[in-house]
Amino acid sequence: QSQTLDTSTMASSLTYPIPEGTRLTITLPDDFHHHFRDGSATSNVLAHITRQFGRAIAMPNLKPPVTTAEKATAYRDHLLANLPSTLVHGSFEPLMTLYLTDNTTPEEIRKAHALGYVKACKYYPAGATTNSDAGVTDVRKTYPALRQMAELGMMLCIHSEVSTPTIDIFDREPTFIEEIIKPLVKDMPEMKITLEHISTKEAVDYVLSAPANVKASI
Repeated sequence: QSQTLDTSTMASSLTYPIPEGTRLTITLPDDFHHHFRDGSATSNVLAHITRQFGRAIAMPNLKPPVTTAEKATAYRDHLLANLPSTLVHGSFEPLMTLYLTDNTTPEEIRKAHALGYVKACKYYPAGATTNSDAGVTDVRKTYPALRQMAELGMMLCIHSEVSTPTIDIFDREPTFIEEIIKPLVKDMPEMKITLEHISTKEAVDYVLSAPANVKASI
């Protein structure tokens, strides 16, 4: 899908000449990290995002978090029920995620994947960010679920920072990469991984040097 902006309509407000018929075509983007909220707030969020995006990945850190296929379905139903009555681009698709915990099972991963609309799991280190209390305390406890994800080709989206209080806030992302990401990539070289909203040079340098299955968003 695409949106088309005809720059000739802006000519009167610009002081420099614009070539006749110049046109800028912007592909309708996807939002790879979106907080739709819950309850009555959701409809307001959807009113804004559906004007700009065709699809969006729904973050699962609600209260309670979206930890199962059943909860992902219920949240998706909530999102679809709160879409604007008129969609600017004709359609909008929420892409669902599961909130990864120490207790997420391979069976739950298979159930979620079979739905077709659960595209990824989100790794929150316990205590690192909003509603992350139920997050991962030890990455190795998630390995059975992660191996199942890798086998199915599901994406792992990671909030990449340690939550250790003694580590300076500006060092938490580089430390997470050294302590968690690098060993994980070595142990599961086929796992599709996205480091979300990276904010340090160390993270950029790592992703640029990492295998092709490791990506990042900023």
